[in-house]
Amino acid sequence: MLSITNLETTYNDIVLSLKGISLEVPAGRIVSLLGGNGAGKTTTINTISGIRNSVNLKIETGNILFDGREISHQEPHDIVTSGLMQVPEGRRIFAELTVEENLKIGSYTLKDRSHFQEHCHRVYEYFPILAQRTNQLAGYMSGGEQQMLAIARALVANPELIMLDEPSLGLAPLVVQEIFSIIHRFNREQGYTILLVEQNANLALSISDYGYIMENGKIVMEGTSEELRKDKDIREFYLGISESGKRKSYRNIKHYKRRKRWLS
Repeated sequence: MLSITNLETTYNDIVLSLKGISLEVPAGRIVSLLGGNGAGKTTTINTISGIRNSVNLKIETGNILFDGREISHQEPHDIVTSGLMQVPEGRRIFAELTVEENLKIGSYTLKDRSHFQEHCHRVYEYFPILAQRTNQLAGYMSGGEQQMLAIARALVANPELIMLDEPSLGLAPLVVQEIFSIIHRFNREQGYTILLVEQNANLALSISDYGYIMENGKIVMEGTSEELRKDKDIREFYLGISESGKRKSYRNIKHYKRRKRWLS
């Protein structure tokens, strides 16, 4: 569904932000992109979604293929129309519009507007609280409800692939658990393909099929989610499960040589 090959990007034509990354997101799967602050996760999905000009981001080399089509230099509205949606970090809902109006904006790429209500009902099945808030101004909702609305706004367009940028950011643990459970459900029940960008590695790996670890603009490790969760260095560095009491850096781990083991 999504394939990135040797992608390099710069900010302001000076700062090398992505350093030759390659990754794949197979159709119908959840793939996690993990890493700490400044690792390059958001830069990666901003590059994919085409919002480069607004943040002075430029592709130097590499290719981005979505469903077999080259999108490396397409405009953001063309990428969205092709079926690739991004749920941005920090939610960025339209606070002065109602829940229903936010969903209408999210559905603008639908070719047949008669399907809007059908898609809304499907979204409400996963986020029933939104069905109770249709006429409420989005800005007055809780952070968790706003995050649900941000995700629902992407789903109502019936996309082929959804990129979720830090959906757990700033939310209470119980709300995060609920949202991740819903993400897992609509992947398994509706077959949505998802690229999940997260700092909460434990939660992300618990619902994803495959994962990539980023550090300093590079992919430093990849594997199935189960393999990553069992790796002692990942457990210590990301999951906080330490036997020695010390945190490790990927630079000191020799076996972090990239290897490709896609699920069959």
